[in-house]
Amino acid sequence: MLFLLVITPAFSQESEGEEQTKHRVAFLFGLTHIPRTIENGELLKSEELTTIGIDYFYILNQKWHIGVVLDLELGKYAVDFDGENIPRENALVTGLVAVYRIYKGWSIFTGPGVEFEKNKNIFIIRAGMEYEFELGKNWGLAPAFSYDFKKEYSAYSLGVALSKRF
Repeated sequence: MLFLLVITPAFSQESEGEEQTKHRVAFLFGLTHIPRTIENGELLKSEELTTIGIDYFYILNQKWHIGVVLDLELGKYAVDFDGENIPRENALVTGLVAVYRIYKGWSIFTGPGVEFEKNKNIFIIRAGMEYEFELGKNWGLAPAFSYDFKKEYSAYSLGVALSKRF
């Protein structure tokens, strides 16, 4: 990710001449960090899961976007909630987020969602930030950080999204 942060600005272009778009689709690849997991009844330090996702955003204006996020956490683990072990396997994290573009490529986002999983569905609040490098012809590359607040346990993700505006 650090390599992408350093090399991408060299290839970035301003999009002043590009047409106005109302839609943005992003394909995400990243890692999700689960701080405390349980295996065979013992508390482990943490678990990192590969995460893939697809997001859709509707561009209201230059500052505000609304969107739907779908992330699939690829992995199997268990967490402790009120003394009960909750197994988790390939959880699908969904959310409806509002995005505010702070300055140039910087954005923050937040919104409610649900983590769907065969053993237990969990309500979440997702918050995060990203910086989108414009690659030209309505393409973008965005390192992103998100944090999922959950009553049962919380998790954070680091990823890179490749996006297309249309």
